[in-house]
Amino acid sequence: MTPPPAISVSAKAAVVRDGQILLLSYHDHAGFHFNLPGGKAREGECLRDTVRRTVHQETGLRVEPSRLLFVVEYVPKVWEREFGDVQKVQFNFLAEPVDDAQPRMTEPPDPIQVGFEWLPLAVLKDKYLLPRVTPHLVAALQDDRPDGLVDRW
Repeated sequence: MTPPPAISVSAKAAVVRDGQILLLSYHDHAGFHFNLPGGKAREGECLRDTVRRTVHQETGLRVEPSRLLFVVEYVPKVWEREFGDVQKVQFNFLAEPVDDAQPRMTEPPDPIQVGFEWLPLAVLKDKYLLPRVTPHLVAALQDDRPDGLVDRW
């Protein structure tokens, strides 16, 4: 029997407060771009717990994830290996900070992260995010459909 493929699972957060969204900024081989905070799930970890843990690690913020906004699928062969050889699935959640804390850079700093910004939702459509999800993020934030992730029954 062929073993199942290795698939990287991550959970990211569109952290929204007072009409602004928190974006992390990076400069690497792809140039300057933004990304949502979050990261890889650990084996046995619920996706919402991944959001809480990884957003706190990356920004120092404690957040409460709510609804699933959209899912990104990356299959290396389909994307001409643009982002490497590992198949990836990224779950993107809406999240709110649980207090008034301000974000901070990681320690030690991520060598390709140059900062973070709270940006008005109105300018989000003009920002370059990797993976290239800006139109999907804008549409999902404007939609108020219920959470599509069935993680409790």
